[in-house]
Amino acid sequence: MLHNEARELLVRGYEATHDVEGIAKAYSVSKWTVYRLAGQKRKTGSVALRTSQRGRKPVLTAEDKENIRQCIDEKPDITIEEIREKLSLSASYSTVERAINAMGYTLKKKSLYASERDRIRCAGEAQRMEKDDTT
Repeated sequence: MLHNEARELLVRGYEATHDVEGIAKAYSVSKWTVYRLAGQKRKTGSVALRTSQRGRKPVLTAEDKENIRQCIDEKPDITIEEIREKLSLSASYSTVERAINAMGYTLKKKSLYASERDRIRCAGEAQRMEKDDTT
């Protein structure tokens, strides 16, 4: 990878001579690198490394995170799914969960309500319960 000074010299050499193969050979790069750097110079005015543009971009913006924080402050018992629906977030459940954890909030597992705990879970138990009720 070329450092910024070598990139500048490469582009200056190309602009002066338009000898792609000679420039590429002198800097030990491919001719496509010369074309790419010359195009970058035309479009942006610079050939500096763009390290800030590397990698995958975050799905949640700072604004999204602030909106999530406001939702939680307004309604502390809101679920992640409700947050995603309310804010129309395209981020996955786990992405929103990680953002919430990074903000310092803790998620509590929902406990089963009494009606759900008392609900009969299998058919065998239901038949036994019916027999007990009829006697």
